[in-house]
Amino acid sequence: MGNGLLFNSIAIAFIWFYGVANMNAQTDSDLFALWPDTTLAKANSAKEVTYMNEEEKQVVFYINLCRINPRVFSETYLQNFIKDNDIKKDRDVRELYRVLEKTDSKNILEPSELLTSVVRTHAKDMGETGRTGHNASDGTPFQKRMVAVSESYSGINENANYGADKALDIVVDLLIDKNVPLKGHRKNILNTDSRYIGVAIEPHKRYGVNCVQNFASKKIGD
Repeated sequence: MGNGLLFNSIAIAFIWFYGVANMNAQTDSDLFALWPDTTLAKANSAKEVTYMNEEEKQVVFYINLCRINPRVFSETYLQNFIKDNDIKKDRDVRELYRVLEKTDSKNILEPSELLTSVVRTHAKDMGETGRTGHNASDGTPFQKRMVAVSESYSGINENANYGADKALDIVVDLLIDKNVPLKGHRKNILNTDSRYIGVAIEPHKRYGVNCVQNFASKKIGD
């Protein structure tokens, strides 16, 4: 009798554990089902370009998902990322959730070869010299770096991230924008006026890797 009771207890425990695990898996599955295949395909606007590597294309993909439906992004990709990486829900993270909850849908960003070329030059420059920021290593400020680009695009903004080598890590880090008072990186990602994007991920002497992104609102002459 004792063995039978023990067996029944084990069986019940197994059924309970399996059921909870299944329920959790189903919950995650249901959440990500909120993203239709058509939306995922639309977000993958850089899929066919040859001037970005796969990780850079994924940066565009995640930024576009966040723009298409900020609230659902927060409930799926952001929520899972925070959980999987055991990130503390501090003031910056809580604020991000609130912002995404109330932010309206934006247009997707289209990849730009010119913008990508410019950010690749800067990412390589920062990486080789171990510097950070938006000024070139020779002291050229951001505005002057953008002179040639401004002949083709207007409304140019730039993000820079250091130490993250995976697309989702990069995007979430910039969205949280920890200890950045005005949350400029987050604002660039969610900027209503932006239409184009360039992305480059390059090695960095001090941080291992750096990612630079340029955003532009429109092409001159459009």
